[in-house]
Amino acid sequence: MAAENPLFPDPIPGPVPDIKIEPPGPRSREILARQEKLFYPGQTHGLAPFIVKRKIGYTVEDIDGNLYLDLVSASGSVPLGSARSDITEKTVEVLRKFGNEDSHALASEYMLPLAEKLLEIVPSNLTRMDIALNGTETVETAIRFMRRYTGRSVIIGFYGGYHGESTATASLGAEAAYVSHGLRSIIPGFIHVPYPHAYRSPLGPPRPGGSGDSTVDFIRDYVLFHSVRPEEVAGVIIEPIIGAGGCITPPDSFWPALTDLCRENGWLLCADEVKTGFGRSGKMFAVEHWGIQPDLMCLGKGLGGGVMPIGALLGTEAVMGSFEDISTGSTWSWLPASCAAAIACIDFFQNEAVLDNVLALEAAGRRTLGTLPERYEVVGDVRIKGCFMGVEFVKDRRTKERAVDFQEAVAGECIRRGIFGDSSSTSYNIQPSLITPVEVFERGAALFEEAIQAVLKADVL
Repeated sequence: MAAENPLFPDPIPGPVPDIKIEPPGPRSREILARQEKLFYPGQTHGLAPFIVKRKIGYTVEDIDGNLYLDLVSASGSVPLGSARSDITEKTVEVLRKFGNEDSHALASEYMLPLAEKLLEIVPSNLTRMDIALNGTETVETAIRFMRRYTGRSVIIGFYGGYHGESTATASLGAEAAYVSHGLRSIIPGFIHVPYPHAYRSPLGPPRPGGSGDSTVDFIRDYVLFHSVRPEEVAGVIIEPIIGAGGCITPPDSFWPALTDLCRENGWLLCADEVKTGFGRSGKMFAVEHWGIQPDLMCLGKGLGGGVMPIGALLGTEAVMGSFEDISTGSTWSWLPASCAAAIACIDFFQNEAVLDNVLALEAAGRRTLGTLPERYEVVGDVRIKGCFMGVEFVKDRRTKERAVDFQEAVAGECIRRGIFGDSSSTSYNIQPSLITPVEVFERGAALFEEAIQAVLKADVL
C-alpha cells in the first residue's frame, strides 16, 4: 500500500508491531538508568520504558530492536508521520542555506509564502498573524493581545484544558494541579470553569430560560455574579476539543451559547488549536465543525509537519492590526527551515486525501474502541472525534471513580505488545498519525483490547 499511495510513507520494514525482547531491553535499561542520574526527576519519571533508535511514519524502533505502533504522534505534533522524506528533504535544503536566522531582524523569502498559505486555510475573519516558536509561546502572545486590546485583565479558562507549561500558560491551563503547582497564588488574572464534558460535568442540565448550555449558564449565573464583573473579563481561551486532558468534544449547544456570551460582553474568543489544528479532528481546524469564527487562533505542533518547531497566532484586523507596542516571539520563531517545513505540510494537506483518512480512522475507532463499554464494565467512557480517541477506565460505573492503577497496568501491557499510547492523563489517549493505514490501526486496537483482557485476568481492580 505504501508504494502505491503517497499518503502512506514506507514504514520500518517488518510487521508492526513486532516485539523481539520484552521492554525495556538491556540497552534501553542501561541508558534509562544513566539518564535518571543526570536529568531533573520530573523529566524522566514519565518516560516510555525504551530508548528510541528511529521513527518512520507511524512506527517507532527502539535500540533493542523492538518495533512499536506509534499512537501518540509526539503529543499530536507529527500529523503526517515521522521523518517523511517529502517534507524533511525540503526542510534540510533550506536549513543548509540559512541555518538559524532571527526572523524579527531578517525576513527570509519563506515567511510571506507561509503567511499567505495560512490565511488561505484559516477562518476568513482572521487576517493578521504573529510569529512564534511553538504552541506555548503562541498562547503566551494571545494572552497579551487579549489584555492589550480590551484593556481588561481577566481571562476565563477551563478545567481539563492544557495550554503549555510556561508560567502564564500553566496558570491558564488546568489539566491537572501538578502542571501549575506553585503558580496559582502568584499569577493572577485567570478564572476556571468546568469544560463542557458530557461524561464528567459537575453541572446539571441547562436551566429553563437559560442559554441552552449548562456550562455557559454556570458562567452567567455564578461566575459573573459571585466572582467577577463582565467588564473585567478580556475573553475566553479554549481548546475546541480537549486533547491531552482526555479527548473531550463539547456538545453542539455549547458553541452558540458561548459566542453569544462573548459578543454580549465584548469578550474575545481565542481558540487554542495547537493540538486540534491540522487535521486531527477530521477538519483542518476543529472550529470548522461548528462554524466558529474566533477572534484569535493559536497554532503550533502539527504546523511544522512533524519536522520543525513553529507556532503562529492568527487574529482579526481589529485585534492584531491596530497597535504595535507588544514585543512578541523569540529568536528561533519562524526559522527559514521551519517556514519551509510548514509550507510543505500545508501543501501536503491540500494535495493529498489526509482528512479522508482521518475520517476512515475515526470510523475504525468507533467500530473497535467505541464498542468496548458494551464488553467491559471497567470501560466507563470512550470518546472519539477524528484521531482524538480516549478510553476512560472506572472502578464503578455508577460512581465513575477512576481506575488509575488499572489504566497504568493497561498501558504497561500495551507496551509489551508494541502499542505506544498516552496514559499521562485521565484516560488512555490514542492519537495516531493521520496517515496511519486503517488496517494497521485496527491491528493496534485489537492489541489494546488484548491488554485490557490481560489486566482483567490479573485482577488489578
